[in-house]
Amino acid sequence: MEFRTELNSLVIGKKIKVMKTFKDIIFKQHSLGAGSIQGLLMLENGIELSIVAGETMYCTPKSSGNGPEDFASFEVAVFDKNGFIIEEPKGWQSRGDINTLILQLNG
Repeated sequence: MEFRTELNSLVIGKKIKVMKTFKDIIFKQHSLGAGSIQGLLMLENGIELSIVAGETMYCTPKSSGNGPEDFASFEVAVFDKNGFIIEEPKGWQSRGDINTLILQLNG
């Protein structure tokens, strides 16, 4: 039986698996420079998400910021274990959209 608890855990049989969420992403200044941010999140299955925001990104607002709190939505790219992009990057993704994507990819 599988269910989700308030602690973002999945229980499969007797194994408890804590799911990562947007809150687990650590953001740093993007290599583009000041005003752009990037966060990387590696999932247990080797898939990696790159979450970015800034003036040249598909985010809201489309302006400079110093951290995720400065943005309402983000641009997200998904990479496989070998570093290849799995699908087209997705623009204007909310925190909830990103949490849903993490759950789908880590499933």
